[in-house]
Amino acid sequence: SAYVFTRSGSTWSRQAKLTANDGSDSDWFGHSVAISGDTALVGAYGDDDKGDNSGSVYVFTRNGTTWIRQAKLTAADGAAGDCFGCSVALSGDIALVGAYADDDKGSVSGSAYVFTRSDTNWVRQAKLTASDGASYNYFGRSVALSDDTALVGAYANDSKGSAYVFTRDGSAWTQQTKLIADDGAYNDYFGYSVALSGDIALVGA
Repeated sequence: SAYVFTRSGSTWSRQAKLTANDGSDSDWFGHSVAISGDTALVGAYGDDDKGDNSGSVYVFTRNGTTWIRQAKLTAADGAAGDCFGCSVALSGDIALVGAYADDDKGSVSGSAYVFTRSDTNWVRQAKLTASDGASYNYFGRSVALSDDTALVGAYANDSKGSAYVFTRDGSAWTQQTKLIADDGAYNDYFGYSVALSGDIALVGA
């Protein structure tokens, strides 16, 4: 589940508890969460709609104090074990979803999906992968989004870890750069967590 709290002055109170109306054992609903305005994303990477642990993401919207499910996102090319929804980010009408165990660039190389909303409809705009992606990179284990910029962590890339920056022009997303630690060392897990605000990126190691 996922809990929504709101603040009045210095007091925080629970407004809602979100659950999946089709939830089942080992879905891991709530493993990842993101919020922007009156929209919330909740990842359930163990959901099985496209096979065991293929994963999904639920979109909830708020009307007054009531939260209702607007959509359920899955990968059109999803497969068992992809773990779609292991990480999520949200900025306005753009959602970014990590699937660190996707296999496009090799076993568990990873990917991240961009969805955009028009009215109440969510459609996939792009699928992001690393230009130098390889097996067991775990690209998509962490994601962050700020306006037209996306940040995707790949904590096992090159054994030290990295984070990739993508930018959007219209509906096209392109890789802008790859971030690494200048003092990086084996198994540092650089990129295990990421955050993004405007022109500032923060990467955990």
